[in-house]
Amino acid sequence: MRQIWNLTVSGSAGGLLIGFWFAMLFSKLNGLKQMFPSSPDFISHFGSELTATAVAGVMWMAMGMVFSLSSLIFGVERWSITKQTVLHFIVTYVLFSTLAVVSEWFPLEFSYFANFTIIFIIIYVVMWTIEMRRARQTIAEINQKLTQK
Repeated sequence: MRQIWNLTVSGSAGGLLIGFWFAMLFSKLNGLKQMFPSSPDFISHFGSELTATAVAGVMWMAMGMVFSLSSLIFGVERWSITKQTVLHFIVTYVLFSTLAVVSEWFPLEFSYFANFTIIFIIIYVVMWTIEMRRARQTIAEINQKLTQK
């Protein structure tokens, strides 16, 4: 239970931090003089930019929790790494995509969703590859220590 709490807190904080900085970056890239937490359509649902920012913050926290809590899938030792990876991909894709749509990051049209999906897959594969290399390196270090004894 403590692990779940720690993952929830760290995921929330990480999601909030990353979401905030991405909102700053996209606001700057769009030539704006103030930060917008999401698309103008998203902001229009709220009485003020402050309220929209607060709601966006909650969404960013939820996104962070999706990724931190879904890491528990890799702790199920009776599952193969393939099963863990496929299940983790499905869970993160479905939940993160849902939050992205609710946050109105893009219009709900096929071409936008297809682009989002391609970007998600590319980022997922890159992150998975980095983690697998890190795990292999750790295993190699452990094996080397065992053979030195």
